[in-house]
Amino acid sequence: MALSKLLPISLVLCASLFGAEDQEEAWRRRIHAHLLISDRNAAVSDAAAALKEFPHSKALQLAYIRALSEKGDETAALEQWVKTTLKFEEERLDRRMLEVLAWGVLNKGEFSAQLNIRMNAMLGAAFTRDAKAIPMLLAQLRGSNAMLRSIAVRLATSYADAPLKEEIARLLKEERVWYVRLDVIQAVGMLRLSELKGELKEIVGNPRTLAEEKMSAIVALVSMYDDIDRQELMHLVQSDRAGLRQLAAEVIVHLNRKQELDLLLPLLRDASPDVRISALNALALMRVDKIGTVSTEALIQDNLEDSSPEAAITAAYVLLLLNEKEGSRHLSKWLRSENAKWRRLSSAALSLSGKYGLKLALKEMRESSDPYVRVNLAMGLIGQRVQMKMACDVIYQVSHEEMNTLWMWDESSNPLFRSLAPSRVKHIEHIPHYPAVVDQLVRLDLLSVLSIVRYPKAQAAVKEFLQARTWGVTGSAAVTLLQEGDEAGLAAVRDLLSDPDEKVRIQAAMILAIIGSDPAAVKVLQEAYSHADREMKVHILEALAHIGDASSIPFLVEILKEPFQVLRVVAASALIQCLYH
Repeated sequence: MALSKLLPISLVLCASLFGAEDQEEAWRRRIHAHLLISDRNAAVSDAAAALKEFPHSKALQLAYIRALSEKGDETAALEQWVKTTLKFEEERLDRRMLEVLAWGVLNKGEFSAQLNIRMNAMLGAAFTRDAKAIPMLLAQLRGSNAMLRSIAVRLATSYADAPLKEEIARLLKEERVWYVRLDVIQAVGMLRLSELKGELKEIVGNPRTLAEEKMSAIVALVSMYDDIDRQELMHLVQSDRAGLRQLAAEVIVHLNRKQELDLLLPLLRDASPDVRISALNALALMRVDKIGTVSTEALIQDNLEDSSPEAAITAAYVLLLLNEKEGSRHLSKWLRSENAKWRRLSSAALSLSGKYGLKLALKEMRESSDPYVRVNLAMGLIGQRVQMKMACDVIYQVSHEEMNTLWMWDESSNPLFRSLAPSRVKHIEHIPHYPAVVDQLVRLDLLSVLSIVRYPKAQAAVKEFLQARTWGVTGSAAVTLLQEGDEAGLAAVRDLLSDPDEKVRIQAAMILAIIGSDPAAVKVLQEAYSHADREMKVHILEALAHIGDASSIPFLVEILKEPFQVLRVVAASALIQCLYH
């Protein structure tokens, strides 16, 4: 009897329980439906109402956090996340919710009035490789700020989405800011947008095109050629536009078309020195000893006395690969030139010649009074593993003596020859402190070489470099310039992570993070954050983002509570990269 009375009560309780679950689920579905149609205000309103009815529901609390994040109420979202994780500790490191919080910060940052916040928001979004980044990239490609357009173009090349390609194609026709145009031209080549070959050829053939744009367009075009018939190649060779004739020589090399070597003959006598240099480069790169029955040595005799010093030096380099004695004789004249530019260019050519120029390189490195000539030749000797100590001593000595001079790698005269030179780099809007950034990277290249060959003074040289400079490569500069460092070359830097000088430790950690993505730097960076100034905090967060180590996640979540939006945005970017790593 008692049991029969209890059964109806149990059934009522179960029905009530199942009804509550259905109602809770209905609220959750309603919130997500609002988000699906981007009605974020309604989603937040409904989520708040639902939590009054079901204050202990984890699913509704998480839905509320998502709604606040998508609306852009990043602070409220974080506060709700803290309350939720106090009740449901297992959600503290839930990757999906952390990603939601980070995206909320980035989405709000996209509409900031501050340029650096918008830039970091775009960078953070793009680095996720998530489709959610595409609308942000499209917005900046269509935006009025040239610096953000430039960065957006570079970031867009890592995506293959049609809307981004269409915007880049539009910019190729409409962009007027020169450095953005350069990025657009390079992007067209990287994405292999072959339908834009005609536009690129117009750029190459236009005599009013800037030299940098022409070279970028040639490189982009060459990358698109998988094959070419002789008739089309002949059309390029016979074009009345020097840029297209230069393109012909580049295509012959790119496709290794030895059967078309005869087409280089008129290019060796071309009226344009750029065309003559490209034809000579083709002979060198393809190791051509004769064309038909005529030796290459005979074909380039006139070029050895070319009115253009760049072309004459290139011809001497080609001759050196064929006839060491005669080539050395011609290059020696340029190595002793009164013009510093020709001395340095010829030393870069000699350095590239490998075993063929060893004897002359050793002689000139000992006797030359030009420090840049000596470093160029030292790099060539180290590449051949000849007179290593003497060559390393030269690099170490010159680096120390010229510490206060900004440097660059000069490839302007001939892209084959990379010569160390005093910097002529000008400031550009989209990379802060650009000349100093270039100088830092050049010096790191040289220090890396010393470390790779285990030069005894390498670590001292690295430490001196770190003490003398402040590492200020911003996120945009990293995207623009940096590449993966050599593991062996970073060994000397890694040893400095335990140096007693904090500045040296931080600088070493920055380099390891941004160039080497080395997790060994994480601890040093996190320890330095609390007492760093705001600019250094930004650099530390950017460095942690480059490493992308999961151990940084709890640290970065705490930074989302910072009062400064720029720090929250950079931390959100870093957090997503650590989550996606």
